[in-house]
Amino acid sequence: MTRHESYRMVIEAEIRSQKLYEALALSFRNADTSKIFNELILFEQAHEAKVRQAFAKEFPNDELVLTESISPELKGVNLSDPKDVLDYAISREELAAGIYLSMAEQTKDADIKAMLIRFANEEDNHKILLLAEVQRLHGALQWYDPSELTGLMED
Repeated sequence: MTRHESYRMVIEAEIRSQKLYEALALSFRNADTSKIFNELILFEQAHEAKVRQAFAKEFPNDELVLTESISPELKGVNLSDPKDVLDYAISREELAAGIYLSMAEQTKDADIKAMLIRFANEEDNHKILLLAEVQRLHGALQWYDPSELTGLMED
């Protein structure tokens, strides 16, 4: 895969993630969950813009040509199962982190390398947010009754 193809693939992946999170923000009825997806949209938009800038820096005379139709690939995802949808989103974050790390290994520009490594770490953080949402859906984040600790903890 050429560097041009890597940039195109990453930007398209960021756009797909944005579209996926837009759809998820609308479909999850829980306001907290929708808020998480809306925040993820902003993160992915920032990644897309920065990667476009890195492409322009590395290839100042080249045009970046994207695939005509960029839409989330939801094959095999049970859209009526929130956990399945969240697991899919988690897998997309893992894929993006791996791609960023791979691109960072291939670049000679120290600034671009640092940015790509930072993005890989941010994708890992997105994964953590989504994992927390899966746990919240399953009621695992609050595994005790907070009223039982009244008087036992300092304010």
